[in-house]
Amino acid sequence: MNCITIVAPTYEDAVKQARSQYGDRIRIHSRKDVVSKGFMGIGKKKHCELTCFLVGEEPEKQAPKPQKAAPKDTAPSKKDIEDDKDMRRFEREAYTPDPESNTPDPALEPDEPDEEIVSSEEPVDEASEPVEADEPETEETSEEVKAEDEGEPEDPLAPLMEHARSVLSLNDFSESYIKWIIDDLHKQLDPALPAVPTRNEFELLIVDRIVGSVDIDHNSQLHPPKVFALVGPTGVGKTTTIAKIAAIYGTIPPEEMRKKVRIITMDSFRVGAYEQIDAFGKALNIPVLRADDEAQFFEALEQSNDAELILIDTIGRSPRDNELNVKLQTMLNVPDKKNTKCYLAVSASMKKIDIDKVFEQFRMFNIVSVIVTKADETQTIGNILSICHDRHVPLLFITDGQMVPRDIHKASSAFVLSLLRGFNMDFNSLWNTQIGSDE
Repeated sequence: MNCITIVAPTYEDAVKQARSQYGDRIRIHSRKDVVSKGFMGIGKKKHCELTCFLVGEEPEKQAPKPQKAAPKDTAPSKKDIEDDKDMRRFEREAYTPDPESNTPDPALEPDEPDEEIVSSEEPVDEASEPVEADEPETEETSEEVKAEDEGEPEDPLAPLMEHARSVLSLNDFSESYIKWIIDDLHKQLDPALPAVPTRNEFELLIVDRIVGSVDIDHNSQLHPPKVFALVGPTGVGKTTTIAKIAAIYGTIPPEEMRKKVRIITMDSFRVGAYEQIDAFGKALNIPVLRADDEAQFFEALEQSNDAELILIDTIGRSPRDNELNVKLQTMLNVPDKKNTKCYLAVSASMKKIDIDKVFEQFRMFNIVSVIVTKADETQTIGNILSICHDRHVPLLFITDGQMVPRDIHKASSAFVLSLLRGFNMDFNSLWNTQIGSDE
């Protein structure tokens, strides 16, 4: 087996020259990128040396001496494009092993040329040149060339997943919730599917997962406990919410379906708190009792024993006041514990980190479900939905204004979706359908 050295300004030129001289019988053994030393470090130039061998008969002519590279046209011609395709095909074929010898003979390695061969007229910057003449040879395999030609395949689902992340972030869902949704979508959708879902079809999949993650406390909506205690931090609108709930069960339904409702307020700290709830009670024709301490609270419970629903408006102080929370928990340990439930009021305008702290601080009350207040004061609700999903706590009501009893809604999947934004779908039609089914 004879070794042939091809020298050209670039690797591509060397491959073209080898193919032109020897046809399909040529095989590439190794490649070397060489930088000439120049004069006192000035005018360094580089060229590529290919060590090749022939399969079958030996060629009649030897490898010609390297010629200077012809100047390239600014725009490639049709022939140049075809030549480039042929060169890539030839390059892949040329890397097949020699049928006579699977490994090249080290003794046939060509010696270093005695003279510097200058084939390029463009100067090469020393600092930017990564390969020096005395570095070991670098070989390229056909697999590397093939990967270089074809490139990594693009995930057809990537734009859709990016849209999912964008629309979920727009609605202020937590990062953990977004990751859960996207991971679940990846599990269902196979990137190798012949048909990628459309944007609307993909949004339906996102909505389906949001709906599936929202748990609704239908039992408390239909059958509220006898003692309904509403707890939560100050400023979330507990008093107004109590009045709205009283109207839902004691005023709005037909007379034969109304419950006998009583309201007990324990909020003696806030100025005008009793006067506010008492005014609501008179407007709704529902009695309101006041309890400033534990004795008055149990007395008020005794007076309301004939009621079907007792709504308790608790103290609106900071949940960080542990002593007050312990006192409140003691007062709520009423004799009829089986029919006493605690519900947490959380403002939709609160930050995720603050909502999480509220859940933690009121954990001692064994919260049954959550009432989202002040939904009209924010454009997003993903903050609360994320935490309710993480803590497995259902939704009960959603309030979106100060009007009693108008601005309160039983939590439903359709109403939750109507609060989302950034989707192409019309969720209002879903909400209207839900209203019709509820009626």
